[in-house]
Amino acid sequence: MIYDEIKDVVSRRIKLHIEDDFGIQKCWDDEIEILSRDISETIAFIENECDDEIFYWISEVFDDVAEITQSKEFVTTIKNRAEKIIDDETRHSVETDIQYSEYKIDSD
Repeated sequence: MIYDEIKDVVSRRIKLHIEDDFGIQKCWDDEIEILSRDISETIAFIENECDDEIFYWISEVFDDVAEITQSKEFVTTIKNRAEKIIDDETRHSVETDIQYSEYKIDSD
């Protein structure tokens, strides 16, 4: 279920111009809502269904999802998934987003 919803939002996001702040924020809000709804389902999606392109685009909201869910398992999952990205530039970009998400998890 997440795959279809996220694919739709990412398709909309890709088509937006960089200056479309409102449109981009709307896509981010939609992604955050979808990915934060059920963190177990999100983790399964990232591990089993999320291709590199979609993973790259949703990485823009990893920090928000981490902050909302406070899921250390989510952060571990996105770190492990990032290691599988083939393109070095894409992997580096995603790893930067993941670092921001690590700061959003409250320490025990």
